[in-house]
Amino acid sequence: MITHPFKAASAFLRALPLVLSKELRLFILVPLLANFFLMGLIYMVAFSYFQSLLDSAMGYVPEWVSFLNWLFYLIFGAIISVLLFYSFSVGINILAAPFMAFLAEKVEEKQTGKIFDEELTATVVLLIIGRSLQRELQKILYFLPRFILLLLLSFIPIVNVIAPVLLLLFSCWMLSIQYMDYAFDNNKVKFHDMRMALRTKPLLCWTFGGIVMVGLTIPFFNLFVMPIAVVAATLLWISVFRSEHGDFSALLDRSNGTL
Repeated sequence: MITHPFKAASAFLRALPLVLSKELRLFILVPLLANFFLMGLIYMVAFSYFQSLLDSAMGYVPEWVSFLNWLFYLIFGAIISVLLFYSFSVGINILAAPFMAFLAEKVEEKQTGKIFDEELTATVVLLIIGRSLQRELQKILYFLPRFILLLLLSFIPIVNVIAPVLLLLFSCWMLSIQYMDYAFDNNKVKFHDMRMALRTKPLLCWTFGGIVMVGLTIPFFNLFVMPIAVVAATLLWISVFRSEHGDFSALLDRSNGTL
């Protein structure tokens, strides 16, 4: 478990040359164009509305706790940032999901020699698109109730002090789920089963999600984070989940409950 953060970081380093390879360029171009457009919207909304939303939220803080204004600024700032981030990232992920699924397939084929489909027919393409959109809906349904619960915790005295930390960890977890899912889905692993597998390696998932989160804050580089994250996640599927747990049912037997 101690080595898991290093495995996550190593996967990103190995992903960079693969992203630039000639074989994968076609599956990266369209998501990049979508990123250019939607990331522009993110920054426009962030700069236009962030301060006004923060000021409106601060208006609900009672006068008698005004000495804690700095703390509420941090809490509300974190909540609004996460809301803006997920509002647009959901749109990006839905639009790019089929292309990311294709990208994960090609990476696994390139690294392992496994062939998913001998011919990329129209029927196969439609099936992948339909399956990808279904998985995106499952992620949204998984995310929303948990995010709302964390949001409510932010308004409970004392508990709200740790709310930003919980939101940060949950954001890293969701980013891990988002990008790990493509390789798992390509290998016909159910969404629930994938979550059970990821639960066995929390440090790996938090590190992976944290790297993605940091990458998304870097101007210009954030446009390339999505394909890099998909490639890195696929490499982790190959090197960690597939090789260490060839019998996937044995892995699930070791985990109980849901996160």
